[in-house]
Amino acid sequence: MAAGRNRLRRYRRAWVRHAILLAWTFFIVFPLYWMLSTSFKDAGEWVSWPPHWYPHDFTMHNYRQIFSFSVLGEELARGATDQAFTIWKALGDSLLICAVASFIALVLGVFLAYAISRFAVGGSKFRHIILTIRMVPPIVIAIPILMYYAIMIPFTTEVLFGARIILFDTYFGLGALYVATTLPFVIWMMLSFIDEVPYTLEHAARMMGAGRMYTLRRVVLPLVASGLVVTYLFVFILNWSEFLLALTLTHPEVTTLPVLLNKFQSASEGRLYGPQAAIGTVITIPVVVLGVLIQKHLIKGFSFGMIRK
Repeated sequence: MAAGRNRLRRYRRAWVRHAILLAWTFFIVFPLYWMLSTSFKDAGEWVSWPPHWYPHDFTMHNYRQIFSFSVLGEELARGATDQAFTIWKALGDSLLICAVASFIALVLGVFLAYAISRFAVGGSKFRHIILTIRMVPPIVIAIPILMYYAIMIPFTTEVLFGARIILFDTYFGLGALYVATTLPFVIWMMLSFIDEVPYTLEHAARMMGAGRMYTLRRVVLPLVASGLVVTYLFVFILNWSEFLLALTLTHPEVTTLPVLLNKFQSASEGRLYGPQAAIGTVITIPVVVLGVLIQKHLIKGFSFGMIRK
């Protein structure tokens, strides 16, 4: 009898855990489904009541609209240019800035992580302290960086060099900020992979006459190749989905996809939920695909080496 009661309790606990996980999964997945279904709905179904749980009049108009090179109609905010509301430009800007900034952050982060791992640069606690830089909310630095970009740098460079250097609304300005904000993540993740490389391999290479850079390039990096790929993709996802800094520091020359998503609204017509859902789907698909590909490696990267192969 006691064994039967214990078994019944275990079954009940298992059912409760599964029910909670199922409810949480629904809570997470349903907004994605609603965004995807809305992207295929006609304008009359965006805010209909009772809601249409799936597209009754399946249409690709929202996708044709956002991928059009022409102005998207009077429903957009007045004063907008063709270029500002073209997803092709936003897609190109996002790919360029995110790809280059992620690569630069990866290169710098690998050298810094190697120095911390092998030479204990900054002390034993530095690897933990450096992550606190990224814990600062973006809103805290957005306005100071805006003032620095728009006022301090142009004024200082004009006084010192006789030429104004503009970082506001430029690829270089936004990309440099992306590098600075994602560098702690690169260091944090690469430390876990570099720490696993036995130092004896490097010592053997040094004994055979290899220099420090040659050892890093030909011994260490090949052994952490998977970590390099995972770290790059993770940082790329962070930059790809970043909104606040891009919104604050760009207008109108540089437009990323999250910023473009925010522009699909109008005082006269209301929010354009269909095009917004279509753009949201375009933004989300790479994030979901890359997240599925690197999820197993992220656990190892965020564990500070506590989880070994």
